Amino acid sequence: MKNTLTRRGGKLWERERPGLLFLLIFALVFLRFCYYGLEYFPQLDDYIQMYNQPAFYSFTRIVLDMGLLASRPLASVMDYAFWSHFWPCMIAAVALISALYAASACLFRRVWGEYFGTGYVFLAVYALLPLGMEGTYWISASNRVVPSLFFIALAMRLFQRWCTGGKRRFLILYFLTQLVSFCFYEQGLVLSITGVLLVGILEFFRQRRRALFSLLTFVNVIIYFLFTSAFSTGTGQLGSRLKLTLPWQEGWGQVFSSAARQTGTSFLLGGYKTLFRGFRRGLECIFAELNPLWVLLLVFFCILLFFCTRRFTVEGKRPVTALIVGFLMALAPITLFFVLSNPSIALRNTVFSFCGIALAADALFNMIFRGVRARNLIAGILCAVFAFGASVCAVSELHDYRETYLADQRAAAAITDALGDGDGISAAAKVGIIGLQSDYLPEQNFKYHEHIHGATESVWGLTGLLMYKSDNPNFPYCTPLPTGQEDLSGFDILLIYDHETGTARRYTPEMKDSE
Repeated sequence: MKNTLTRRGGKLWERERPGLLFLLIFALVFLRFCYYGLEYFPQLDDYIQMYNQPAFYSFTRIVLDMGLLASRPLASVMDYAFWSHFWPCMIAAVALISALYAASACLFRRVWGEYFGTGYVFLAVYALLPLGMEGTYWISASNRVVPSLFFIALAMRLFQRWCTGGKRRFLILYFLTQLVSFCFYEQGLVLSITGVLLVGILEFFRQRRRALFSLLTFVNVIIYFLFTSAFSTGTGQLGSRLKLTLPWQEGWGQVFSSAARQTGTSFLLGGYKTLFRGFRRGLECIFAELNPLWVLLLVFFCILLFFCTRRFTVEGKRPVTALIVGFLMALAPITLFFVLSNPSIALRNTVFSFCGIALAADALFNMIFRGVRARNLIAGILCAVFAFGASVCAVSELHDYRETYLADQRAAAAITDALGDGDGISAAAKVGIIGLQSDYLPEQNFKYHEHIHGATESVWGLTGLLMYKSDNPNFPYCTPLPTGQEDLSGFDILLIYDHETGTARRYTPEMKDSE
């Protein structure tokens, strides 16, 4: 029996098994989101896109009348027709998105591995970099970012298969898959074009004629813009999302400086704080509210990652070329913001650059440790330690998402109770809420744009939350007002919210002195 087990164990570790590797990466990605159990904590747009729109309105009104097909058409359609059905159990949607993200990691690595021997450093950085928490967890963002990345990686792999094998079905599938990848996010379009063209260039020296079919990507660009432009001439809310200011046009200097500043802030400052401050706060969260099962599972998966990395890491090839390709893949998705008239780079936008960042990190590892005898052991330790540390960082981010969700629910319950779920109040009534804050977190890893901001910060976010909480599509629009605001005219109803007691009461300015 002992010899049989040994032989079976030996066979298991004879070669890398793609299916088991995918399951390991998926487990590490999804585990980050489960520290507080199998529960998702909705944020901001989630109430509007995942519940309110399909519950209260028809598909025609939401998608067609609002012009949502003018930009990210598949994302808008799938919000209504697919993702909203997960509302009773949104953690299942998180699991599916995590699986797509893990699959994209394996596919990207497979593509680059053909040319550079890309290894496990790539997988660890791409899948677990703490900066990507917003773009891989918050469903209103992740259900756009991650499917786009998955179809980009799949299109690149299919095109690569066409180049190496010449089977026409791979060419057709590549063409269709790349077109799909365009339809979730504008950055996905830029990254997909860049990725396929880079594969075409690398394959040009092997299969010159087949590699030229990478130019089909521009046919897909034409098809995409012809489709979206047909819906962008009306008054739809998204029709102007891709309004451009080009370098030779007036005002481009301001666009460039804004995009450059935001790029540095989001990648460098955001990356530093979500990693180092996130790790410190993650440890604090774990010690304050220990989940021993989560910790044991994380240690187990990190040990598996260590053994896989040590066993199957191969000598990298052409690290300088890999570094250049990685730089181009990281840069390409950000270039879009340098020509958008109103650039806004959020943390979710950084995830599109992770393929390039991870490839560059893997190439640097190969350059530094080339020829070192303990190279595989070092790689295993680095990957396992990074996976553990990045997962601890994610706990602090998840903690903030949970606390923001609980604060939103607390405020919504108080406001809907004070207004009687909006029944008997005109939908046109102007309601002001005094005392609300953007969030109630005593500390946050990196407060930037919408990164873990409460629905209590904005009119659209607060009203969307209250419509969901009251299950009333005619709930009046509510405006958060800072404490101490002097001009309270123009509101039909005023409330004061007290976060400490979780209560809201009606207020009239004339009663100010007596109170």
